[in-house]
Amino acid sequence: MAVAPLAPDLHANLTTRERVELQTNADSCKSVELQTNADSCKSCHAMINPLGFTLEHYDAIGRYRAEEKGKPIDATGKYITQAGQEIEFHSVRELAKFLAESDEARQALVQQLFHYQIKQPIRAYGEDRAKNLSTAFAENGYNIRQLVAELVASAALP
Repeated sequence: MAVAPLAPDLHANLTTRERVELQTNADSCKSVELQTNADSCKSCHAMINPLGFTLEHYDAIGRYRAEEKGKPIDATGKYITQAGQEIEFHSVRELAKFLAESDEARQALVQQLFHYQIKQPIRAYGEDRAKNLSTAFAENGYNIRQLVAELVASAALP
């Protein structure tokens, strides 16, 4: 369910992070969702919020800021890997470094790009398709242009 963000002037003393936390906590989700289970909010926001918080040093138009509403920016965030490991970030730079070095992120890129380009789920093309494309992506030095060509060729061939 799409819900409009809390207006900044509604809670004028709160930072963006504090407003997001207020709106997406379990109690707020219950009151907004009416008949829908509150866990549906929390299931996505538990992952989205901590990643997004690493961007807090940047305002809505990308300007760097050290504080908001007279409070120092808290740009800490975290991510729980598919293996269940919790990785903590203290800045967007740390998040970017983690993503650039993460096989999990590279595999997700291959799958999402396939879905975007081909308009079909990658699994529809066989169990090994994602693994084979991820391997080719690595062997080609993570070349995005080469990956796009591989995706198209892969979808065209049985």
